[in-house]
Amino acid sequence: MLEHLCGAAPAGHGDSTQQPTIYMVPQELKLNSSYNPGGEYEPVVVCIGNTYTKIYTLPPGSHYRQSLLKLESYKWCCAQQLIRRHSRLLEPAKTLVLLHGCFRSMKRLVPKIRASYSQGTLKTLGAFPDDEVAEMMLLDGCFILHRLLKYASRAAMEADGGSYDQLDDDEDWTQVYGRCGLWQLVTRDLLLLENQIPFFVVRELFQQLKNEDEAEELLVTGALRLFRSLRPQMMHRSPIACDDVHHLLHLFYLSVGLPPGDHQQQLSLGQRDELLSELPQWIPGAKELEEAGVRFRKRKNATSFLDVRFARGVLEIPQLELNDSSESLLRNLIAFEQTYPNTTRDISTYAVFMDCLVTSEEDMRILDLHGILVNHLNSRRVAWRFFSAITGQVHWSTEENYLVGLMGAVDRYRNRRRHKWRAALVRNYFSNPWVTMSVLAALLLLVMAVLQTFFTVYAYFKPPK
Repeated sequence: MLEHLCGAAPAGHGDSTQQPTIYMVPQELKLNSSYNPGGEYEPVVVCIGNTYTKIYTLPPGSHYRQSLLKLESYKWCCAQQLIRRHSRLLEPAKTLVLLHGCFRSMKRLVPKIRASYSQGTLKTLGAFPDDEVAEMMLLDGCFILHRLLKYASRAAMEADGGSYDQLDDDEDWTQVYGRCGLWQLVTRDLLLLENQIPFFVVRELFQQLKNEDEAEELLVTGALRLFRSLRPQMMHRSPIACDDVHHLLHLFYLSVGLPPGDHQQQLSLGQRDELLSELPQWIPGAKELEEAGVRFRKRKNATSFLDVRFARGVLEIPQLELNDSSESLLRNLIAFEQTYPNTTRDISTYAVFMDCLVTSEEDMRILDLHGILVNHLNSRRVAWRFFSAITGQVHWSTEENYLVGLMGAVDRYRNRRRHKWRAALVRNYFSNPWVTMSVLAALLLLVMAVLQTFFTVYAYFKPPK
C-alpha cells in the first residue's frame, strides 16, 4: 500500500511538464448525440493524428475503411508535391535528402508531440514506436500544409482580383471521382477535436519546405480561407499569431470568438454574484420575451456570431445559418472548451443561451422571421431542437458567463408592466394595416361623437341669442 502511495502521480503527466493541447471528447458529450451517437466527433474521409489507428480497427473490406485508406495514400502525393515545389530542389537526388530531413525533424519532436496529447492517446499508447509516430506526423503534416498553402494562394489571387482556377494543377481533382463532395468533408474532418495534430508540426514542416519568399503567416491566411465556408459569422480582423495556435480547431476557435477585451460588461465578482442571485435560470423563450415587449433584430457588422447586444428593449443577435455541418462544428468547438482549461467557454454559454431562446417551433419562427436563425437543415431534423441537442451535459461557468450583464438587463426590462402593456397594445391593435385602420376609424368616430355631444349640450345650456 505504501509503495502505491509513494509511486502515485497525476495521470497524464509523467516526466513532462507540458500541458496537453489535444484531448479526447468527454464520453457524456458523445452519448448525448440523439440521432447519431458519437458520429459528429468522428472523421468521415480522412484520419489525422491519433485517429489514424481507427482505420485498422474497422472490418477489412468495409466501405468506410476503404474510404479512409484512399486518402492515406494521397498523403504521400501531398508530400511529393511539397518537395517538388521547393525552389532549391534542382536535382531528383535531393528529394530523398529533403524527405529524410523532414523525417529527422519529426523524430526530434516526438517527445513534444506525445506530450501534446492527453491521457489515452499518443502519450500513453506504447504500441506506437517513435519512428511510426514521426512518419504519421510527417504525412499528416504534409497533407495539412499542402491544403493551407493551396488556400493561401487562393486568398492571394482573390485579393488581387484574379481567379484561382489556374492554381488547381495538383492531383486534388483526381480524388473527387465518385465523391464529388470529398473536399468539403475533408474540411469538416479537419475541425474535429480528436482529429488534430500539434500546429508546431505543420510549422516545422513549413520551415523545412518553404520557399525563401514565403512567410509563416501564410499558414494562418490559408487556414482562414480554407474554413471560410464553415464560419458562423464574419471572422474578426484581429491578427492570429502562429505561436498562439495549438492546432487547426484552436485556430478556428480563435477566429470566431469575441476579440480580446470585447466582452460587453466586465462585472466585479461581487456584482456578478449579486446579479446571478437575482436572476432566474437563464432567460425565457423568444415568444415569451416578445410578449413582454422585447423586440428582436439581426445584428449587422458584428465581429463574431457571439456578439449579442441588448439596448432599449431590442435584443440584437448576429445571424447564424444552421446547415448539416453546423452540429459537428459547434459540438467540437464546445468539446474543445469543455476539455481545454484556458478558454472562456463563450461558445458553450452562447449555445445554452440560444437553447433557452428556442424552446418551441414558435420561438424558431420568430427568430427566423427576424433573420437571426436561417434553417438549412435537412428534413429529418427538427430545427428548434438543434441547440437542445448540442447542449446536453455541457458544463458552463457562471463566473465566466459573458452574457450575465445582458441577461440582467433583459430580465429587468421584461418585468416592467408598461412594456408588457405596450407590447399587448401593438400586438392586438397595430399588428397589421387593416387592424390599424379600423382602430383609427373607430377613434375618429369616437372623437366625432364626443364633439357632437359637446356642441349639443353646449347649445342647450347657452342657446344662441
